[in-house]
Amino acid sequence: MIARIGRKIIVLQEAPTHWDIRYALEDVNHILLTKEYKPIYFFEGTPAIGQGGFSVIVKLDREMKDEERRILKRLLSNRGIKVIMED
Repeated sequence: MIARIGRKIIVLQEAPTHWDIRYALEDVNHILLTKEYKPIYFFEGTPAIGQGGFSVIVKLDREMKDEERRILKRLLSNRGIKVIMED
């Protein structure tokens, strides 16, 4: 699974099951909702082999601070997710 963290967008992709996305989103939501962001979620994909898995795009109403981005990176990395920081 891969996470791409930008300033106003978070993309979780290549999840083999919806459970993997769910557990990753629990960490993401905890940070976003406690900091009073208003995320919009877009779900796409399929668990079929060779199709890329499930993806979630999370768009935010404002830019995240660097500290919040680092926290998300640490939380997702601890779940074994490859994290790519984007600007």
